[in-house]
Amino acid sequence: MTEDACFLRESVVDVDAAVVGISSTRWTSIPPGEATPERAAQIMRANRFDTLPIESPGDVREYFQTQVWNDYSSVVRRTVNHRDVISFTTPLRNVIQKFALESRNFYFLTSERRVVGLISIANLNCRQVKVYLFSLLSELEIQLGNLVSRHCSESELLEMTFGTNKHPKYADVKKRYNSDKDRGVDVPFVEYLYLSDLFDVIRKRGLFDQLGYQSGAECDDVFRPLVPLRNTVAHATRSLITDPESCKTLWQRIDQVEGVLFHLR
Repeated sequence: MTEDACFLRESVVDVDAAVVGISSTRWTSIPPGEATPERAAQIMRANRFDTLPIESPGDVREYFQTQVWNDYSSVVRRTVNHRDVISFTTPLRNVIQKFALESRNFYFLTSERRVVGLISIANLNCRQVKVYLFSLLSELEIQLGNLVSRHCSESELLEMTFGTNKHPKYADVKKRYNSDKDRGVDVPFVEYLYLSDLFDVIRKRGLFDQLGYQSGAECDDVFRPLVPLRNTVAHATRSLITDPESCKTLWQRIDQVEGVLFHLR
């Protein structure tokens, strides 16, 4: 990449399958000579793996897989086929999309026709995924804040936040806001609002049509589930993925954020 191209980049969070997955040089596998269902189940149960590569020297053509996610009572031996592989450079967004839409729990990662790694839905709980999601949600908050600022005055936002809302969290917001003003820090009040607050303002002011929605109720159906996602992403110890269905939910949320950003841009 040229120096000029580096300065022109808009995305600063570039996460792909290789960053999130595990390299074949570091994974746990089973050699062909030991590749019995009983031995595979023992290894998989001990490591909480749902996929176990059968690794010959320099090649992977078969693997063991649990028939039910996280259930090691029955594992089956399968042959790697074209549906089991994706490029190790596949962007994280596309990996999550494929997991969700193809109802899969893993992919082998390839480079120049060689299997070089593995990614599973369990890997989506790593720090790099949360960094990617935090970047996406931060962009959403910035764009929503810009929308609110264009249609609401500072006094209106202050009244909507401190005037009628008695939630304890706003006492801290008010304290920080007044403290910053006393110190001469003059920033737009919209920067003190939580994601849920921005949603409330948009709904109250009827700005949902600018996000592609026909009603406040339709807007709520999309926005309300994003608040728990934002909270999960902000806490390092919370898991994003707890079962295969949560991966589908994650993709749905990403798609919803991208839809809103499309209209805001």
